[in-house]
Amino acid sequence: MRIVDPTSANWIGPGTRVDGYVVEGVIGSAGMGTVCVARQWDSRRIVALKVLNAEVSADPAYRRRFIEEARWAQSLHHRNIVAVYGHGETTDGILWMAMHYVPGTDADRELRAGRMPPQRTLHIIGEVATALDHAHAHGVVHGDVKPPNFLLGQGERVLLADFGLARSTDDRTPAGRHGTVLASAAYASPEMLRGLVVDRRADVYSLGAALFRLLTGKPPFFDAASKDAVVQAHLRSEVPRVTQYAPWLPAAANEVIATAMAKDPADRYRSAGELAHAALSLR
Repeated sequence: MRIVDPTSANWIGPGTRVDGYVVEGVIGSAGMGTVCVARQWDSRRIVALKVLNAEVSADPAYRRRFIEEARWAQSLHHRNIVAVYGHGETTDGILWMAMHYVPGTDADRELRAGRMPPQRTLHIIGEVATALDHAHAHGVVHGDVKPPNFLLGQGERVLLADFGLARSTDDRTPAGRHGTVLASAAYASPEMLRGLVVDRRADVYSLGAALFRLLTGKPPFFDAASKDAVVQAHLRSEVPRVTQYAPWLPAAANEVIATAMAKDPADRYRSAGELAHAALSLR
């Protein structure tokens, strides 16, 4: 077994023991931590293990968000949502979360490999919409709907991941009150970017932006000069016509995207499923 220093940036690798799990490989690593393939010591179950680094684990705001993510995800049981089996903290203060392991890729990576057929896009959006409707029905707003969080499993199964920015549908606290708005600017709703109260319709907006990305290969407002310009475009600019970048699509696709991404939440589809149904009519 490896003797490791959790304050080191590269402390996790094959053989590392994290509480009751043994790491078998690293899936990816970023500034906040590492996601690994791990084996549960007693049951031998293979999981995806998210482990925060020491600095992030010690930050009160990140600790709270990480624990809330685990609790939200554990409360949801659905074939299109990545299951969370448990979470905890090592004796030296490192936070971890064990999740269902989905071998394969995600929608963003698949798209980077080449243009995605429209039928494939509509299938993915339909699966994610089903997951979102389930979450909303159980009082959870996802808060960060985007293609990298659409995991592509076996048998055409798509799973929605990463509830790190989730909140209750009954939470009337403005988004900005929870701290800096961390949702991905390319897909975030105007009310999220303004730090206002958000509900399920913010997820509908983001799903519409994700649909635009999967259909065209580009996120909405991709040609903005900076991240700040992207934010301002979401707040003030008309949604680009999707047929401008994907001319093979029917003209009705423009209306589907425009409705999903309406600036006023009241003008959007009432649910993710309603958006998916409208998108499927484009076949």
